[in-house]
Amino acid sequence: MKKFLMIFAMALCLVGCGNKPSDSEIRNQVVGNLLSDGGNDIFAVENFKKTNGFEKDEKTYIADVEYDLVFKKGLREIAQQIRQESRGSLFGDMGAGMAAMALKMEYGDFEAGHRVGKTDKVVFIKTEKGWRIDEN
Repeated sequence: MKKFLMIFAMALCLVGCGNKPSDSEIRNQVVGNLLSDGGNDIFAVENFKKTNGFEKDEKTYIADVEYDLVFKKGLREIAQQIRQESRGSLFGDMGAGMAAMALKMEYGDFEAGHRVGKTDKVVFIKTEKGWRIDEN
């Protein structure tokens, strides 16, 4: 009986010491990436959850996540804001038009409050300083 309890305790320790990022670490990094580079001005991230995940190898973890993007502004307002910020530069105006077109192609002609459900597969790699999203 003692031998069984010792094996059971060791198995619990091994399960608790898994080689994967925590759910909160996954959430923080994915949401941080979405809201960086001006994303925070465009939308909020709600209802985030990790739906599945697996260790590809000891340094790679793949997580399936789902979340809602909730737009803070409509497409027209965002396009106007981008144009104003890039005013005076030929490439700035062209880039602003392309950015607005990319948003419209991906999300349609959205208004403030529009909600889009998203699912993603996110690859994490283990580094010397912990887990991080693999951008490749």
